[in-house]
Amino acid sequence: MQTETTVAVGGEATVAMAPAPQTTVAMTPVQCPICAQVNPPGEQYCIECGFLLTSTAPEVVEGSGAYPKLRDASGREFLLKAGENLIGRDPSSDVLISDGTVSRRHACILIEENRAFIQDLGSTNGTQLNGQPVGAERVPLPPNAELQFGSVVMTLELPEGFETPAVAAEVAPPLAYLVSMSDPSLRFPLYTRPQRIGRRAGNDIVIPDPYVSGQHAVIEIIGADVRITDLGSTNGTFIGDTKIAPNMPTTVPSDALLTLGKTQFRIEWATAEPSSETIEETDAEAQAEANATDEA
Repeated sequence: MQTETTVAVGGEATVAMAPAPQTTVAMTPVQCPICAQVNPPGEQYCIECGFLLTSTAPEVVEGSGAYPKLRDASGREFLLKAGENLIGRDPSSDVLISDGTVSRRHACILIEENRAFIQDLGSTNGTQLNGQPVGAERVPLPPNAELQFGSVVMTLELPEGFETPAVAAEVAPPLAYLVSMSDPSLRFPLYTRPQRIGRRAGNDIVIPDPYVSGQHAVIEIIGADVRITDLGSTNGTFIGDTKIAPNMPTTVPSDALLTLGKTQFRIEWATAEPSSETIEETDAEAQAEANATDEA
């Protein structure tokens, strides 16, 4: 709004228009409801924990004091709120992924009480759960699930107290075994898919060693090789006496000792077991030979 001021100039009254005062829009810092980080004005995501500041804070699982979250390869965490969490390139996404292989509305994770589900939203490059494609139907999520959106891989972390869905048994037989040198009961089947190793329940291979990190390493079989990747564990992963570099897939020689924490393992390749038909044929041949010997 402008104000009028009358000024006498040369005997004539002149009306001068004074400029209206400018309205100042106050922008205040925003405190993150999760980590209490005070963010600069205008920030959409918390600069400390990555939480979408316009979202409702996720529910804490009673007794655990922890939130469900996604972690990317760089270690950045995305906290998941109760209800639906949109994942994609859209700026309004709860989990914003700025990658060309990710659709604007790529997938959705639903946090419902003590359960988690995922569904694909018709993305161009698809969504995978532990290497298996996810469709439009909601699929229950286990802890430490590996999720892939386009070419971006993230890990789901669920606090204790979440239900773990029943996982179907492996269809293909194991190709090898990870066998403890000191405790024969620690004998874990190995497959071609990546398997997470750690101390926490929810890993594919759980090692009850306090020196093993909660999420310690990933092991998989590629062709004729067993490869292991350390996930930045506290005490490291050793092949023989050599500590391998974190986040670098490393081949384990067939005769090498593999040390995780303070537990040593060896790789034992599986051998094909004879089928029941082969066993029956062998028994028949043995019986025929015995009969021939008796007749002689």
